[in-house]
Amino acid sequence: MTRTDRYDAFISYRHCAPDSEIASRLQKKLEGFRLPKDIAKKAGRNRLSRIFRDETEFAVADDLTQAIDEALVNSDFLIAICSPEYLKSQWCRKEIESFLRFHDRKHVLLVLAEGEPMESFPPEIIYDDLYKIGADGRPYWTKVPREPLAADCRGENAKERNPKIDKATMRLIAAILGIGFDDLQQRHRHEQYKHTRNRVFAVFGVLVAFLAICVGFLFRISKQNLEIMTQNEEIARQNEIISLKYADTLAATSDNLLRDGKRKDAVYAARLALPDEKTDNYSELASKALANALGIYDFPNTFGCDNDILLPCSVLDELVLSSKGGYASVKDLDHVRYVVDMNSGSTVLSFEENDYSEFAFDGEQGFVFKRQDDNYSYFEFASGTEMNLGISKVQVNANNNGEGYVLETDDALTLFNGSQIIWHINYSDEDFPESSMLDTTVGFVSGTDECWIFITDYVSKTTNAYIVDMMSGSSLRMLVANAVCYDLTTDGKSIVWKQEEKYDYSLWIKNTVDGSTESTIISDAYDLIVIDNDVVVVSERAVAIYDKKLNEKNRFETGDFIRTFVSDDAVILLDSTGRLYRIMNGESACYDTLLADGNYSWMKVFRDGKLYAAITGDNHIYTYTFRHSDYMTVTTGDYEEILSVYADVELIYENPVTSAFVDLIIKNETEFQQNRIRRVVMCQNADLGLVQLYDGAVHIYDSSTGAKIKTIYSVESRVSNFYYDSYRGYYYLSSWNVDIYDEDFKNIYSIKNCVLAGIEKPGGNPVLFNLTQNNPDNYSGHYTACPVTYEQLISMADDYLSGYEPDERVKEKYSLG
Repeated sequence: MTRTDRYDAFISYRHCAPDSEIASRLQKKLEGFRLPKDIAKKAGRNRLSRIFRDETEFAVADDLTQAIDEALVNSDFLIAICSPEYLKSQWCRKEIESFLRFHDRKHVLLVLAEGEPMESFPPEIIYDDLYKIGADGRPYWTKVPREPLAADCRGENAKERNPKIDKATMRLIAAILGIGFDDLQQRHRHEQYKHTRNRVFAVFGVLVAFLAICVGFLFRISKQNLEIMTQNEEIARQNEIISLKYADTLAATSDNLLRDGKRKDAVYAARLALPDEKTDNYSELASKALANALGIYDFPNTFGCDNDILLPCSVLDELVLSSKGGYASVKDLDHVRYVVDMNSGSTVLSFEENDYSEFAFDGEQGFVFKRQDDNYSYFEFASGTEMNLGISKVQVNANNNGEGYVLETDDALTLFNGSQIIWHINYSDEDFPESSMLDTTVGFVSGTDECWIFITDYVSKTTNAYIVDMMSGSSLRMLVANAVCYDLTTDGKSIVWKQEEKYDYSLWIKNTVDGSTESTIISDAYDLIVIDNDVVVVSERAVAIYDKKLNEKNRFETGDFIRTFVSDDAVILLDSTGRLYRIMNGESACYDTLLADGNYSWMKVFRDGKLYAAITGDNHIYTYTFRHSDYMTVTTGDYEEILSVYADVELIYENPVTSAFVDLIIKNETEFQQNRIRRVVMCQNADLGLVQLYDGAVHIYDSSTGAKIKTIYSVESRVSNFYYDSYRGYYYLSSWNVDIYDEDFKNIYSIKNCVLAGIEKPGGNPVLFNLTQNNPDNYSGHYTACPVTYEQLISMADDYLSGYEPDERVKEKYSLG
C-alpha cells in the first residue's frame, strides 16, 4: 500500500465475534454493490472503488501502524462496527481519533453490531459540544446529543444479521455518495427487476456460451492458483525472515546470559536458535554465540565466569566455602547463617549465630558452628546429625584444602577430624606460660596428612612447632628459632617467617630436614606463603617472589587488601580492584574477575580451581574457572607462517595485482566510489579479494570476474590477512580478531584478540597469535585452533545440556519462552 491509494471508506472494527463477521460481509457487499444506471451516470462510476479492511489490504507489513494511519488519511469515510467491546479497544478509539484529525464527523458512519447504542457508539460521534450562557450570565460548555447516520445489524446469529447487513449496505452507500436512501433503494429494486428479466432471456445464451465459460473458469482457477502460490512463497519468505530475526535475538540473549555468569543458560539460548541440521539460512550470530558460550575457542587459562548458584537468602557478608566447593555458608541480612549444598542449591543448615562466634567447614564432611548462647556443635553432612562439642569459647582454624580443624581455648588446643579428637595439648603441660603470652599459628600442609602448630613464647622468646600426623595422632616437637617469629608458614619441607629488626623486618627460611637457615631484609609484609621452590611475600600493594635461598625472582604491584589462597600447585591472590593473580613456578599471571554489572565483591573465595564470589544484597554465588578447550591449544609443532598481503590506499597502484583488482570491481560498483577505499587485501589460496572502506565495511569480490560475493559490517579493525583453507572450505579474515567463514561466507565463529599467524604442519589448522598474551605456560603467544563443523557444534551443545532447561526465573527475566 502506498500513500497514493484512495479508499471510499475505512472499516474500523474489533477483532472479535460478531464484529469481525459483520466487517467482512459488509466490505464484500459495499465493494460488490452495483449502482443503478441513472445514479451511476450522475456519480460517474457504477460502484464504490475500494473499501479498506486490514485483513484484506495486507497480510504482512513492516510497520502496520504506519500503514493504517496512511489508509485513514486516504479514506473519505470511516465505518465503525460498534459494540461494547469496540469502545474498550484503544486501537479502535485511536483510529477514530486519527480519522477526525483530517475529516469531519459527518464522515463517520456507525453500524451497531451488538449491545445498545449508548454503550456501543463512540461519545465523540454522538455528542456535540455546545457553548451556552447560564442563568447567572456565565458561559459554559455542555454536550448535546446528535444523530449520526447509523445502521442496526444486531442479531443472534448470522442468519438474522445478514439481511440487516444487506440493508445497511445501501444506507451506507447512499451516505458515501450523498444521495437519498429511499431513492437509491427504489432504483435498486427497479434495476433488480430488469436484471431478473434479462437473466431469463440470457439463459439460452448461457447454454451456448457454456463451453467458453468453462474454459474461462479453468483459466481463472489456474491464475488464482498461481497467485496463491506466489502469495504462499512470499509468506514463507517473510516467515523465514522473522525466524532468522528471532534466532539473532536469542543469540544476543545468549551473550547477555554469558556476561551475567550463566554459561549453561547461555548455551541453551544459543542452541534454541539453531536447527539440528545445517541449513542455508541459519543464524550466524547464534552460531558464534553458541561457540562462545561453550568456550570452544577460549585461550588456555582464560579466566571467566561459568555459572551462578541461587541462594535461599540475600547475602550480607562472610562467604565461606568448603575445601572442594561442595558447600557454602553465608550470613543473610537478618543475621541468620545458611549452609547451602552448592550442587543442589538446597539449604543444609540454618541458625541465628552469635556475632562474636567463629565457624568453619571440616572439608566436605561437616561444619563447626555455635548457636546463640550455646556450645560449639559439629554438623555432619552425610547423616544430618548435630553433635555438641562441649566448648563455648574458642578460636577455630580449619584446613582449607582438606579435612580437619583446630579449636583453641585460653589454655589448650585440640585438633579434630569430624567430631573425633585427634590430638590435644594443654599449654601448662608443655611448660608454656599463660596464653596471653603465647601466639599460636595453625597450618595444614596441602597434599599431606600433616598439621603444623606453631607456638611463639613471648617470655622465653622462642618459637616451637608441633608436627601432628592427622591419621595416627602422633606428634613431634621442633624448635623453630630462639626468637619471636611472625606470620609462620610451611609446606612441610621449609618453614618461613619474619622477625622484627631495629628499623624493618628480616625474612627467614629454615630447611626442616637439615635445619639450615637463610635470611634477608624486607619491608613489612602481612602474609607469607611457601610452595614448591617459591616463597611469596605479600605486602601493601606489592608481591615479591623469592627462591628458597631468598633471592628475589619476581615482583609486581597489586591493589589493596590482598587475600591469599594456597592450592596444591599454585598461590592465588585477590585484591580490592577485582583482579586475581596466579603464581606458579615463580611466574605470575593476572586475570580480571569483575562481575557482570561492574561491581567487585569483597566476598571472594578460591577453592579447588574455582573462584566463588558474592555481592552484598544479592542472592547468588558466581563461579569463575580457568577455561581449557581441546580446540584451542598451545602451538607445539612447526607451522607455515602466513605473511600479510594487503595494500593501503597510497600503495594500491604500486602493486599490479591490487591495481588490476580495484580497476575491475570499480567498473560495476554502485555503492561506493574509489576514493572511499582504505585497504585492499587479496585472498591467499583462492581467486578472491576484498576492499575495506574508511567506514570499516568490507566488500568481498571474485577477483577474476569482479562479482560481489559478500558485504561485512562487523569487522572491528583493519583487515590484515585473508586466507582460504582449501582442506575444510573455511575462509579466515584476520584483523584484531580472526573471523571464520564457511564456504557460503557465513560467519560461524569469531576468535577475539588475536591475529592469524600461520598454518600448522601437517594438520592444516590455523595458528593464531594472542594479542593479550597472559599465559605463563606459553611465552610465545601462539595457539593452534581446531575449527569445528556445524554438526560438531550442535552435538557438543546437546551433550553439554543433556536435556537441561533454565528455571522459570531465568526464562522470565531473559524472555526464554
